[in-house]
Amino acid sequence: MSDMNLLGMMTNFIYDEFHPDPIYDNTRTATEECINYILQKSTMEWMHNFQSDNLRLNAKFPLTAEQLKETVNNFKAAYDDLRIDNISSAECTVNGNDSRVSGSYSISLNAGIRNYTVSGNWDVYLERDQDLGYWYINNVQITGIDF
Repeated sequence: MSDMNLLGMMTNFIYDEFHPDPIYDNTRTATEECINYILQKSTMEWMHNFQSDNLRLNAKFPLTAEQLKETVNNFKAAYDDLRIDNISSAECTVNGNDSRVSGSYSISLNAGIRNYTVSGNWDVYLERDQDLGYWYINNVQITGIDF
């Protein structure tokens, strides 16, 4: 049998497709694809991990994904520079189709000649789509920031 035929018979196994780990996945999603994405200076554009509507951002509810994105981008536009000093996750709980990830953050903001440091805690709530099995963000709470 040639090397080409051996390569053609190779199969791959993706462990998480058969044994998902919602604590690891939701923690990574909340930290890297939500909090980090909201607090970095670059414009928020994609939102594939968020529900499309009935979103909450701090006290703002209900928001569509487009409204949440606009709210976050308006916050970012108010500062000349926004730098993440620290983002850490502390805990993830999963209770049926609901999940909560919590952590803390510290950012540095610059507006003209004024520099600020803001820090606090954050919580990201996710809900599992029962039909597809994917987890979607539906609520983001970040203390210390008034969007």
